[in-house]
Amino acid sequence: MSEKGSYKVPSNGDFSDHLSDPSIPAPDGKRAFLIMFFCVLINVATTGVSNSFPVYQTYYLEKFGEGNGSSIGWIGTILLAAMLLFSIVASPIIAKIGYKYTCLLGGFIGAVGLLLASFSSKIWQLALTNGLLFGFGTALPFLCAVTMISMWFDKYRGLGMGLINSGGGIGGIILSPIIKWLIKDYSFATSMRVICVFVFVAVGISAIFLKRRIPESGETIVFDTKAVYDPFVFLIGISTLFGDIAYTIPLYYLPTIVLNRGGSDSASTTSVMLANIGNITGSIAMGFLADKIGEMNIIIIADVLVAILVPAIWQGTHNVSSIQGLSFCYGFLSAAFLSIVPSILGRHYDHERAPGVISVLFVYVAIGLIIGGPIAGAVWDRCVKINNYAPLSIMCAAGFFVSALLLVVAQIYIRKKNRGKFGFNL
Repeated sequence: MSEKGSYKVPSNGDFSDHLSDPSIPAPDGKRAFLIMFFCVLINVATTGVSNSFPVYQTYYLEKFGEGNGSSIGWIGTILLAAMLLFSIVASPIIAKIGYKYTCLLGGFIGAVGLLLASFSSKIWQLALTNGLLFGFGTALPFLCAVTMISMWFDKYRGLGMGLINSGGGIGGIILSPIIKWLIKDYSFATSMRVICVFVFVAVGISAIFLKRRIPESGETIVFDTKAVYDPFVFLIGISTLFGDIAYTIPLYYLPTIVLNRGGSDSASTTSVMLANIGNITGSIAMGFLADKIGEMNIIIIADVLVAILVPAIWQGTHNVSSIQGLSFCYGFLSAAFLSIVPSILGRHYDHERAPGVISVLFVYVAIGLIIGGPIAGAVWDRCVKINNYAPLSIMCAAGFFVSALLLVVAQIYIRKKNRGKFGFNL
């Protein structure tokens, strides 16, 4: 594969390693799809639990009362941020003990976090257990899964990223009603312990099958300092930062809006499930389209559509079904933002740099979540007082619109950096 500077030129399949050494499996083959299956299972048990958090969010808002929206917002924010921020830690752990044992370690830590959360009764305790500890644990298998796709896929990398991201949607659909049922018919503590066991078993089984496609060359970069100063990584990172400032708003607050519009608990849970159904279908569709027209192109389109639809439907309608429809649309479109961004870097940097470069990107994502969650919680509290949720929907639209603009700038930069190397599909 030809290179210019530190960037790889995207191709439609790199078999050079396989041809030079037949013992190295070809990318996009049967083994690649087998490994992808277990990467999907990892995401069911990590991002799937995270995508089910709105059920817990609704429970926390009811349990701790009004006026605590900002504090409660920290729980989900810390969870998502930790999953991404601690990928910096995951990269050197992978370099030290390998993908299999890194994944096992993360599954154990994440399960312990949920177990401790089952004994928690205060917001700060839940932020540390359900948020920080579970997020730290799941960061390890999460990065392993993302990096596996970059290693094992080339022609279908976008589709591969989309499929593993669909695991989060599948997990959300399956786990959301189960968690709701366990909380209602048993207890909050029971729900946490059941999910704890599931996470440990699912991640543990999946870890057994994780394997590098190309034997380690000894050149794996533990922390890619060059990526920190790389203008292309910076532009992609800042774009995701603004997108993630807005990301949790529809995900966490639309189910509560359903209740505010007179919907039942079941209708609220349905909105969570619809968002996850949208996430599954969107992940596959956006991944397929990314391989056809380019990752950045499809994300820009999706970001602009989110920026238009969220305020238009949220503020322009007054019934429950409209919010449920918006939940599905948001899940579908945001799948591009969630699943394909790592694929941008995976396609432009070689597999030895992939874990380090992607982990640097995830730091930007984590910062966006850390900034966005508490701000959204504070804006929510204000919206409740004035009985007007327009500021929250506008905040969401602004974040995604700025994210799209920055991706356009990133496209302009990399085209100038590598003149004549890239066509429209970027």
